[in-house]
Amino acid sequence: MTKTLDRLQDLCTLPGRLVGWLILPLIISVCLTVLAAQYGVNVLAEWSDALPLLGKAITVNTLLDLQWHIFSLMVLFGGVLAFRDNSHVAVDVFSSALPPRLQLAVRLFGDLVFLLPFCIVIAWYGYGFAVKAFVTSEGSTYGGMLDRWLIKAAIPVAFSLLGLCAIFRAISTARQLLRPALMNSEQPHD
Repeated sequence: MTKTLDRLQDLCTLPGRLVGWLILPLIISVCLTVLAAQYGVNVLAEWSDALPLLGKAITVNTLLDLQWHIFSLMVLFGGVLAFRDNSHVAVDVFSSALPPRLQLAVRLFGDLVFLLPFCIVIAWYGYGFAVKAFVTSEGSTYGGMLDRWLIKAAIPVAFSLLGLCAIFRAISTARQLLRPALMNSEQPHD
């Protein structure tokens, strides 16, 4: 059961591991933006037929939009990865002094009562947010990237994956709590 839960969490964090590679296009985009601003160039490339996301040209504004799109993806999906690896920001000031079993109970409570409902709400409303952007063909109004619904669709996807990770961790935590072998001297493990 533990291996299955680990594999399911690995599957949920796959997008986070993939978007980590977007740091390279982000660096290139920042460098191109700085160079274009230095030389007073606004349009970097143009073509006749509109392409998805880009429209008919790559401008400095396109690069600026690309930067925040990449950053958004890295934060959203990287957050799922950080949660799985337990490297996210957590308030352990209170629970660190508690016995291990009580630490597990607090973590289970937090995952089920706070994190999971939050993920459900964000995924639910994020879906409507993305659908509205798709239906209205929302795009940049200042010559940046088109098809904003794509980046907005990442919000419900990422929070759904985070919610699934919370469920998997809650199952794992509940299993640890139900094991009589965990004594007060042992530390809970992830």
